[in-house]
Parts: sequence; structure tokens; C-alpha cells
Amino acid sequence: MTSFPSVKMAWKVKTISATGKSFSRLQAKQARGMTLVELVIAITVLSVLTGIAVPAIDSAQRARVAREPVNQLHSMAREVRLRAIAERRPYQILFDSEGFKASRFYNPYGGQEEFEELQTKLDQLEQRDAIIEASQARGIDLSTGEVLPDLNREQVEEGIRFLKEYPLEDGVDYKLRFWDDTQWIDMNGGEFRRWVFQPSGMCEPLKIQVESENAFFELEFHPLTADVKTERSWVE
Repeated sequence: MTSFPSVKMAWKVKTISATGKSFSRLQAKQARGMTLVELVIAITVLSVLTGIAVPAIDSAQRARVAREPVNQLHSMAREVRLRAIAERRPYQILFDSEGFKASRFYNPYGGQEEFEELQTKLDQLEQRDAIIEASQARGIDLSTGEVLPDLNREQVEEGIRFLKEYPLEDGVDYKLRFWDDTQWIDMNGGEFRRWVFQPSGMCEPLKIQVESENAFFELEFHPLTADVKTERSWVE
């Protein structure tokens, strides 16, 4: 009598063990199946996100290229305005097809050749300074006894030497509109315009529009502070 329960118990244990083994295999298959499904979903989501991110990165890059000239112009305008106030002399920013140039204001009737002449004078000053330094190193005094009329000689000397340029990158176009202009002026067509900053700190109202690969930036400068009055941008 005692042997029968033992056989039944052994059979029962074996059955449970076999069932458990089968159940474990089923779970493993289900786990592997879900992992593959999740992988497919992850790849699909990643592809969608990549498709969204690439155009966004491209648009941001085009916007950065278009914004760089207006950032440079803003920085240049603030610097020449402060120089005009500090030195009590007018300064200017020149616009042409090549980009922007800033210097002290000399001739209201001058053109692009004015900056070429200024660059030549600056080169001559550098050569003169090099000769003076070399002569002083040898103990030779080349002083002429000339004194600049302004009390702040170093500041005036620095102003004479001041020349800052910002060349535009290829593919960047820009337009200007001063307060008396009825329409935008395309500066890539060989035009020449001048923006003057008075010793009082005032300047002429100015709008600039920059375009680069369907990215646009438009700024309006305040005539009293040369700071940005309004700004708008868009990317197509």
C-alpha cells in the first residue's frame, strides 16, 4: 500500500517539473518576441526623430550664418559710437558689396577709395613705427618735436589708426534702408553707403536685411543709441 502513493507522488512531481520546464520555454520565447518588437519600435522612433532633427539642424545652421553679419554690425556700431563720443570726432561705417568697414570720418564726399587711402596710410604708419623702434634700439633719436593738438594724444593716435573690416561670406546678401530711402537698397549690386556717428552719439536710423540660403534677419537700429530697436527673422 505504501508503494502506490510514492509512485503517484513521483509522477506528480515529474509532471509539475515538465510543466514548469515547458512554461519557462514559453516565457523565454515571449520575452524574445517582445524584445524584437521593442527593437523595431525603437528603430522606427529613432528614424522619425532623425528625420525631424536633420532639417532642424540645417535650419539652425543657415540661421546662424545669416545672423552673424548683423551681430558683427551691431558690435561695430556700438564701438564706433563710443569712440565718437570719447574722442569728440565723428566716426563712420562704410557698406559695399564686400562687407562693412569702420573708421574715423574724414571726408563726406569720399568714396570707397577713401578706405584704400586710409589703409595705405596705416601701412605707412606701421613702417614708420618699425623704423623708430629699430632706431631707438640702436640709441638713435628720431623725434620731430611735433605734438598733436588734442590733449589726449594716445586716444587720438589710436583713433587715426582705427580701421575695422568685416568681409561677408560667399552666398550672403544684404540690403539697407536709411530713413530717407523709399525702398531697400541691394548692396550686392555695387552700391556704396555711409553710416555716420556724430560726437553726440547720434546716428542716422538704419535698417538692414541679411539673407543666406533662405534664412533672413532684419534689424532696425535706434538713432540715439545705435542699439537694436526691432528685430525679426525667419527661415524658409
